[in-house]
Amino acid sequence: MDIMDTLPAASLKRRLLSATVVMLLLSTCRTVAQQLCEHCNCQISSSEETQAIYSMGLICNTGTITWFGGSGAVRLELTPFVRGDFRTCFVIESENIHVKISQENPHVSKAKNYRLKAHEERTLKLDHLVTSKLKSNEFCVSSKSGDPLLLYIESVRTPDVIGVAKVVFHYDVEKLDSMVLVDPMEECRPCTKEEILDAYCSMDFVVIGSMADVHHNEVSDKTDVTLNVRQIILQREQNFFRRVRRSDPHLTGHVTVPRKCGIRKGDGEFLMTGRARLGQLALKCAPYLQEWRQIQHEVECSHG
Repeated sequence: MDIMDTLPAASLKRRLLSATVVMLLLSTCRTVAQQLCEHCNCQISSSEETQAIYSMGLICNTGTITWFGGSGAVRLELTPFVRGDFRTCFVIESENIHVKISQENPHVSKAKNYRLKAHEERTLKLDHLVTSKLKSNEFCVSSKSGDPLLLYIESVRTPDVIGVAKVVFHYDVEKLDSMVLVDPMEECRPCTKEEILDAYCSMDFVVIGSMADVHHNEVSDKTDVTLNVRQIILQREQNFFRRVRRSDPHLTGHVTVPRKCGIRKGDGEFLMTGRARLGQLALKCAPYLQEWRQIQHEVECSHG
């Protein structure tokens, strides 16, 4: 039996994300600054070019862009190598600046082959998605297979905002499972044995621990679960789980699940797996430890 009767089912593997850049000078911007990010976490600084359009090329399907100075705009073209429909979700955190995100819809034929050049004249329609101050809720946009997602991220400074601006943009691209499209609660069902074994090998963290607290957040539509972790089998970043006090016999961490799954605090120890997503840890498969012990001999991966 799983940690709950409703948990996300699909074990989603990271896929390569290739991005090229649309370059279109706007009347309010003076220069175009090109940057190719070869890592999942990228940085931009507006200290030298305060009114630039930063054209970003990204190679990961999940990551973070940190924008120091937050002046001008950032243009992203996301084209993940996934079969079928996919969904791009993002969260914006900002300091001393407002952020406006729009989706670009180029009015050209053969959209799948569309790449806008700096010298070409195209008509672009900007569909406003979200305006954020401080931290936005998670926002998702669905795309057809092969169609790029074009995002325009614009900083907006108002007279009441002072201080040095900083913007952090978390993004995540996932393939849309056909069963999830038919039944939105499909992602909440317990994992099968095969999914548990796959999660053990493919997730960003694998730990053994128990549930300390459960908090449902109606604003973010997420449930935050506080974990007491007694053993770390794998964590791809060193700061996922920490010791709050030196005297604590366990590490502490926080994971999230969709609020619609209705998770409740349960007793006992679990094998908990999941991945880093939009600046948080998303829980995937979490069987009882006893259930895991019965199947762990079947696992085949480098940290098994």
